[in-house]
Amino acid sequence: MFAFIEGKAQIISENLIAVSCGGVGYEINVSKKLKTENNKNIRLYTQLIHKEDSMTLYGFATREEKKLFSTLMTTSGVGPKLAMEILSTYSIDEIMHILFNKDISMLKKVSGMGLKKAEKLLFELRDKIEKIDINISSVKPCNDNESDVIKALISLGFSNSEAIKSLSNIENKENMNAEDLIREALRNLNSI
Repeated sequence: MFAFIEGKAQIISENLIAVSCGGVGYEINVSKKLKTENNKNIRLYTQLIHKEDSMTLYGFATREEKKLFSTLMTTSGVGPKLAMEILSTYSIDEIMHILFNKDISMLKKVSGMGLKKAEKLLFELRDKIEKIDINISSVKPCNDNESDVIKALISLGFSNSEAIKSLSNIENKENMNAEDLIREALRNLNSI
């Protein structure tokens, strides 16, 4: 309904702001990571969640954040509050890295995320991860070798998501040098 709302921000609480736009104040739920000041102009990409007894507006600093929020909510058991909590706990890059590497231990650090819910989220998103249209070029690999491998695969014409996925499927990668990692990643890409 609302693609974005632009106006002056009034901070209400850690995760709730009001944006004054055209004489109307829109109360918007935001990530705890969103940094703004009172009376500062702000643009938020918004998503309206309509339930039987309420209409709640969620706001995001970027379109990518909004896309990731929508994707997280496609998982059964993950509603807007938990999806926003995930976005408040980790950056987009960290979330994508967690999803690609199926890192349950990191996902469980999100408030309200138990083991079963984390496993379910990773299982249900396994086929959707590559289709998420988010720039993940700055996803931080675990070490310099992994970063070099991702850059090499991208220079060979593979996408970010293909490079990261092929790298995440390599076992015992911490014991390999960059050349071995590239060889294994190429094998993974050829089998896809």
